[in-house]
Amino acid sequence: SSAFYLPGLAPNVFCQTEVQDTKCKAKVEVFVNRLDSVESVLPYEYSYFGFCKIKDKQSSPVENLGQVLFGERIRPSPYKFNFLEDQACEKVCEQKYDDIPGDQKLLKRLMK
Repeated sequence: SSAFYLPGLAPNVFCQTEVQDTKCKAKVEVFVNRLDSVESVLPYEYSYFGFCKIKDKQSSPVENLGQVLFGERIRPSPYKFNFLEDQACEKVCEQKYDDIPGDQKLLKRLMK
Protein backbone atom coordinates (compact mmCIF):
# COMPACT_ATOMS: atom_id res chain seq x y z
CA SER A 1 0.00 0.00 0.00
CA SER A 2 1.01 3.62 -0.34
CA ALA A 3 -0.09 6.82 1.32
CA PHE A 4 0.79 10.49 1.63
CA TYR A 5 0.20 13.21 4.20
CA LEU A 6 -0.50 16.88 3.62
CA PRO A 7 0.30 18.87 6.78
CA GLY A 8 -2.71 20.66 8.19
CA LEU A 9 -5.25 18.55 6.28
CA ALA A 10 -7.36 15.82 7.81
CA PRO A 11 -9.43 13.44 5.69
CA ASN A 12 -13.22 13.87 5.74
CA VAL A 13 -15.86 11.20 5.34
CA PHE A 14 -19.01 12.22 3.45
CA CYS A 15 -22.32 10.43 3.01
CA GLN A 16 -25.55 11.39 1.30
CA THR A 17 -27.52 11.57 4.55
CA GLU A 18 -25.83 12.45 7.80
CA VAL A 19 -25.51 9.62 10.30
CA GLN A 20 -25.72 10.56 13.98
CA ASP A 21 -22.73 9.74 16.22
CA THR A 22 -20.37 9.23 13.26
CA LYS A 23 -17.90 11.39 11.39
CA CYS A 24 -19.95 10.98 8.21
CA LYS A 25 -21.06 14.47 7.04
CA ALA A 26 -23.66 15.35 4.41
CA LYS A 27 -22.86 19.08 4.22
CA VAL A 28 -19.75 20.09 2.31
CA GLU A 29 -18.24 23.15 3.94
CA VAL A 30 -16.65 25.68 1.60
CA PHE A 31 -14.18 28.19 2.93
CA VAL A 32 -12.66 31.33 1.43
CA ASN A 33 -9.06 32.40 1.73
CA ARG A 34 -7.09 35.31 0.37
CA LEU A 35 -7.11 36.86 -3.08
CA ASP A 36 -3.83 37.39 -4.90
CA SER A 37 -3.28 40.05 -7.53
CA VAL A 38 -0.67 40.59 -10.23
CA GLU A 39 -0.87 44.30 -9.33
CA SER A 40 0.18 43.83 -5.70
CA VAL A 41 2.62 41.60 -3.88
CA LEU A 42 0.42 41.57 -0.83
CA PRO A 43 -2.65 39.32 -0.78
CA TYR A 44 -6.11 40.73 -0.03
CA GLU A 45 -8.48 39.26 2.50
CA TYR A 46 -11.73 37.98 1.00
CA SER A 47 -13.77 40.54 2.98
CA TYR A 48 -11.66 43.45 1.64
CA PHE A 49 -13.79 43.67 -1.51
CA GLY A 50 -17.25 43.40 0.07
CA PHE A 51 -18.18 40.05 -1.47
CA CYS A 52 -21.11 38.05 -0.10
CA LYS A 53 -20.77 37.43 3.61
CA ILE A 54 -22.19 34.63 5.72
CA LYS A 55 -25.48 35.27 7.47
CA ASP A 56 -25.09 32.90 10.40
CA LYS A 57 -22.06 32.84 12.67
CA GLN A 58 -19.89 29.93 11.68
CA SER A 59 -16.51 29.22 13.22
CA SER A 60 -13.34 29.48 11.16
CA PRO A 61 -11.11 26.43 10.96
CA VAL A 62 -8.03 26.50 13.16
CA GLU A 63 -5.07 28.08 11.40
CA ASN A 64 -1.50 27.03 12.07
CA LEU A 65 1.37 29.48 12.51
CA GLY A 66 2.56 29.04 8.91
CA GLN A 67 -0.87 30.01 7.55
CA VAL A 68 -0.96 33.12 9.71
CA LEU A 69 2.57 34.18 8.71
CA PHE A 70 1.76 33.75 5.00
CA GLY A 71 -1.43 35.79 5.30
CA GLU A 72 -3.88 32.92 4.89
CA ARG A 73 -7.03 33.82 6.74
CA ILE A 74 -9.43 30.95 6.15
CA ARG A 75 -13.03 32.03 6.73
CA PRO A 76 -16.43 30.38 6.26
CA SER A 77 -18.16 31.19 2.98
CA PRO A 78 -21.84 31.72 2.17
CA TYR A 79 -21.79 28.85 -0.33
CA LYS A 80 -23.72 25.74 0.76
CA PHE A 81 -23.54 22.27 -0.79
CA ASN A 82 -24.77 18.81 0.13
CA PHE A 83 -22.77 15.73 -0.76
CA LEU A 84 -23.94 13.92 -3.95
CA GLU A 85 -26.82 16.34 -4.43
CA ASP A 86 -27.19 18.00 -7.82
CA GLN A 87 -27.65 21.72 -7.56
CA ALA A 88 -28.36 24.19 -10.35
CA CYS A 89 -27.16 27.76 -10.26
CA GLU A 90 -28.40 29.44 -7.13
CA LYS A 91 -28.10 33.08 -6.08
CA VAL A 92 -26.03 33.37 -2.92
CA CYS A 93 -26.62 37.05 -2.35
CA GLU A 94 -27.17 40.29 -4.19
CA GLN A 95 -24.70 43.13 -3.89
CA LYS A 96 -25.80 46.69 -4.56
CA TYR A 97 -23.46 49.65 -4.95
CA ASP A 98 -25.16 53.03 -4.50
CA ASP A 99 -23.92 56.34 -5.84
CA ILE A 100 -22.33 57.34 -2.53
CA PRO A 101 -18.58 57.85 -1.97
CA GLY A 102 -18.05 54.74 0.20
CA ASP A 103 -19.78 52.39 -2.25
CA GLN A 104 -18.09 53.97 -5.27
CA LYS A 105 -14.67 53.59 -3.62
CA LEU A 106 -15.38 49.90 -2.95
CA LEU A 107 -16.59 49.39 -6.53
CA LYS A 108 -13.46 51.05 -7.99
CA ARG A 109 -11.27 48.89 -5.75
CA LEU A 110 -13.06 45.78 -6.99
CA MET A 111 -12.75 46.78 -10.66
CA LYS A 112 -9.03 47.50 -10.29
